[in-house]
Formats: sequence, structure tokens, C-alpha cells
Amino acid sequence: MYLSSTPISNVESNNPLFAMPEISDSRQSYFAAFSEKAEITAKTPTKMGSYEFTVVPFKAAKGMLMQVERQGQQIISAHLPSIFSRGALMSASLQVRETEYLLVAANSASKMLASGKRWLGIFRADGKNVYANVFEQQVMQVQPNEDGISMLFLNGDRMRIKL
Repeated sequence: MYLSSTPISNVESNNPLFAMPEISDSRQSYFAAFSEKAEITAKTPTKMGSYEFTVVPFKAAKGMLMQVERQGQQIISAHLPSIFSRGALMSASLQVRETEYLLVAANSASKMLASGKRWLGIFRADGKNVYANVFEQQVMQVQPNEDGISMLFLNGDRMRIKL
């Protein structure tokens, strides 16, 4: 068996095998399927429904401190490592079996999309940490399901988290 190259003009471009996800700005599509979502900016309080986010520099650890309030009460105070200190922060909320969950994602500040890391945290509405992980692969999109979320990675892999 041998491999041969095919001129690009002979490749059918609308074939689903060749379809690539749009990667120009992953922030716009990351939580696109969620009805309640927000992009969080450093040093500027951001509201999303009953949640208010504040992200400030945390010089002692060369990172950022993310604080989340809900109905006037602080529910989350989390240190984000320095790799995420200049990246984008996004949030969404989701209902699963009458329980509300808060999803928070942080991009690394890497200019290389494929080598950037992503932190994803899932919290209950009272601030209790349910799941947190740093992904080496670039997460392109998170979609809600009836029992949790599904994630699509840049390389085409998928992962499902049941809550």
C-alpha cells in the first residue's frame, strides 16, 4: 500500500469528512449551546443571572483570584494559576435534575490555539466544587445534555461528564 497526494482541487470540499470546526475565536462558540452564559473580564465585575464574578490579580501567586457571589453571598473564591492569568474566562449555567450548576472555563494566554490549555470547573449553585480539570487538548465546545455536558476537542475527540 502507498500514499499518494491528491491536488486540493480534486477534493470535494463540502464532504463532511473534510469539515473542520470553526476555530477563529473559540470563546464565541465555547458555551454557544447554553442559554445563560457570560464572558468574564479581569478587574470588571460581570453579572450572569444571579451570579456576579470578580477576577483580580493575585500577586502572591502570580495568578488571578476569581470570586463568585450569588444573591449577595460569596460562594466561590478560587485561585487561577498564572498560566490562565491573561487568558479568557467564560461561564455558563445549567439545570440537571432540578439542580443548578455553574460552569467556569479559563483559557491559557497561549497564542497557539493547538497548544493552549483549558481549565474547566463545575460547581453547584452553592459553590461546592463538583469537577475541575486542566485539559492538555484544546476544548472547542461544551454542550449541555439532559444528564450533564459533552465536550468536543480540537482533534475531534469527545468527552461526556454526567452530573
